[in-house]
Amino acid sequence: MLFRLTVLTTLMVNNIYLVDGSGQCFCPAKVNSEGSVAGECKNPNGDGSSASYEQFTLVNANRFTGQRRCRELCEDEGDTCQGWAFRDDNITISTDENNCHLYNYTPDRTKRNKRNAEKWLCEQKGTLLDTFSFLGDGLCQGGGSVYTQERAYSGPSDSQNDGKIESVEECKEFCMNNVDIEDEYFFYEPPTPNKPGSACEGFNFITEKCGPSNNLRDRCSTNCFLYGTEPTGNRTRASRRQNYDNYSCYVRDCSCN
Repeated sequence: MLFRLTVLTTLMVNNIYLVDGSGQCFCPAKVNSEGSVAGECKNPNGDGSSASYEQFTLVNANRFTGQRRCRELCEDEGDTCQGWAFRDDNITISTDENNCHLYNYTPDRTKRNKRNAEKWLCEQKGTLLDTFSFLGDGLCQGGGSVYTQERAYSGPSDSQNDGKIESVEECKEFCMNNVDIEDEYFFYEPPTPNKPGSACEGFNFITEKCGPSNNLRDRCSTNCFLYGTEPTGNRTRASRRQNYDNYSCYVRDCSCN
């Protein structure tokens, strides 16, 4: 099952570091023509126990924050956790108890006939690939916070700019190699033997950000934004401060069973 498709190297350019390590990603456990199928995770063998091995209570978690936090708990478990499910019904019931379940098997089915089944989202762990899918023109949406950004620069190299970011392909390369800025960002966690660490899962690229290249002071604006959580959509409608006519959004592909 392929949802959003790492060639990882180690490179240093000025203050930019590429981090060696494999990234984790997640896909819906079951999909149909209308999208992901709601329900708790189910044992792919169809028999035996499909119970979770650990449960957490995520207090005051809405659909977005709850899914992100439950996913992070699964990532923290390393290879032990192969899937997670989050119940988004804290608006209709009075308790958030045990609304995040972790599973030590790879689920490929969901429990659709269980009480509150429509409130659950089940996802299985996959592997980030070195390809990207075009989500659409405009600003990436649903990808959490941007964890780094790169300045485009047209002109000779100097102490602040070594080369250019002038194409979608180059921005893809930054994402594929999990670029990290020397300064610490709240999102980034370096890989360890038991945990692959964070990875870039999508990006926005902006064209037409550079002026004439014959003046070193005429630097280009930032035009490559990387996301630590996969974008799920795109926005073309302008905001009060910005239109997104020259934006394009890409998500990194994920390979699941």
